[in-house]
Amino acid sequence: MLLAKERGTFPEGLSGYPIDKVGYHGFLTWDLQFDGVRIPADDLIVGPGDGDGDGGSKAGFAEAQAFLNTARVHTAARAVGLARAAVEDTTTYLQEREQFGHPIGDFQALRFALADMAAQVEESRAFYRQVAHLLDVGVPCEREAAMVKLQATEMAVRVTNQAMQLHGGNGYTTERQVERHWRDARLTTIFEGTSEIQKRIISDRMLPRSPSPDPAPGVDQLG
Repeated sequence: MLLAKERGTFPEGLSGYPIDKVGYHGFLTWDLQFDGVRIPADDLIVGPGDGDGDGGSKAGFAEAQAFLNTARVHTAARAVGLARAAVEDTTTYLQEREQFGHPIGDFQALRFALADMAAQVEESRAFYRQVAHLLDVGVPCEREAAMVKLQATEMAVRVTNQAMQLHGGNGYTTERQVERHWRDARLTTIFEGTSEIQKRIISDRMLPRSPSPDPAPGVDQLG
């Protein structure tokens, strides 16, 4: 169902307060309390009476699943953007920061770390664009959407963590944007289904589940 609201107000029966978060400060997250909220019939995904059999509930689930597939690709794109920003900021920092009379970007170990970060970002970028195309043309891609969400968000955590490491002590201050990228990337592995949920979706579509064994004779099935 959909609950429409005016900007800056709550409809009757709905209240809430904002939650202070570690990251993602670009928008507010709310704790909501529903008490007697009324939903117009036109805003129901499953109409009155449709849920009496399996048809209505399946239709509602299909709507939700289609939304989640799209949302997971969106999250993958966000993760790529965060990681890409971390790479760009690190590239700049490695040229600005000097040690022993040279920019630290001259040191091979740091150059190779940056190269690994950039390669991971481009890999995930190509993957989410591929899955977005599948969505655009209407190809069922629940498994692929879960895969790209898993791969891109975990990549963002690795890359932003490495970016902080390459910034040294400066990366742990709020004077550099890399700490924001690191905080924001962590959330992408959690919302729209955690990484563990994505792994379950992927594996369930690759491997059939074994039938549950029959209980041993004399064993109480409710015990």
